[in-house]
Amino acid sequence: MRIGLNALYLRSGVINGTSIYAEHLIKALVEVSSDNMHYLYLNREMVNFPLPNAPNLKRILCPVSPKNRPLRYLYEQVILPILARRHRLDVLHSLNTIAPLILPCPSVVTLHDTRFVVMSEDMSAFRRRVVIFFTASGARRARRIIADSAFAKREMIGHLALPADKIDVVPLGVQSSIEPLQGEAAAAIRAEHGITQPYIAAIGGGYPHKNIPRLVAAFGQVQAEFPHQLVLIGKLPPNVTPHMLNARIHATGYVPSAHLPTLLNGAELFVLPSLYEGFGLPALEAQAADVPLVCSTAASLPEVAGEGAHYFDPYDVQAMAAALRTCLRDPDLRAALRAKGRANLARFDWQQTARQTLAVYQRVARP
Repeated sequence: MRIGLNALYLRSGVINGTSIYAEHLIKALVEVSSDNMHYLYLNREMVNFPLPNAPNLKRILCPVSPKNRPLRYLYEQVILPILARRHRLDVLHSLNTIAPLILPCPSVVTLHDTRFVVMSEDMSAFRRRVVIFFTASGARRARRIIADSAFAKREMIGHLALPADKIDVVPLGVQSSIEPLQGEAAAAIRAEHGITQPYIAAIGGGYPHKNIPRLVAAFGQVQAEFPHQLVLIGKLPPNVTPHMLNARIHATGYVPSAHLPTLLNGAELFVLPSLYEGFGLPALEAQAADVPLVCSTAASLPEVAGEGAHYFDPYDVQAMAAALRTCLRDPDLRAALRAKGRANLARFDWQQTARQTLAVYQRVARP
């Protein structure tokens, strides 16, 4: 089988859920699908995308920039179908939301969520209309749609009127190969990012739906009772302004992905206050780093985090503060959350994700 993988959306230096999905799915596909040939379509910025040199993987660098969305959309709709014919693809899988409307082969598209419909504060009205049009149209024309979670599938049915029998739920995996550093090595990484123990960790995320202002407010209600810092890892969302922060709240800015497990592991708690997630990889990243997880009840998060989290209503600042207070005061609860988090990870594996994705390809490519 000749499999095309549309990853034209990837941006150099941007690490988020959709880039992690692409990297780890492709690596696992190359391993579990060794009898097939994979054609990976990347934009010109992704020449150094970290993938293995394998005989069954061919990179095709395309002369477009992900920053020029109109040109990239045009390329996907006009040139990518030509490349699919040239490479005699049996299936083309678009890894993030938008797929070509017309193809010479069956189309599969992954829709990670429908946040662009229900939470559109981070994009213009025009861009939102464009994304909804291409997403809905491409998904309806696709042979199969992949959703990361049962929650995401329900959202696609409810907000985009996509048929339920066309959507396959394929959960993401968790990266467990990077072990957190310990001792002086871990202390050096924390010092590099200006972090001192004890601390509560969260990921800024860069988007308003990450709900960081309410987390800051909840921390303000408990900070007098505990010596901890609140450490916001990564890019802050635009709805977090400097006046919201104080000396006990530390924003790290960019953090290399290799440092993240160590920074999470050094925290007493990891808090995930998000209002909307199609999957919620940070929940699994925290459990893999063996840190107690305090988690929002919103969207897919209970489905993914399972029993390995202490939950709160993300719209209720007092409930969030109470959850922080409860977990910080109870070492036995924290130990139980760590144990349940480790057990929960057994449900998620990138090779399993790849095998289930390959089964979708085989289903649509079968004559």
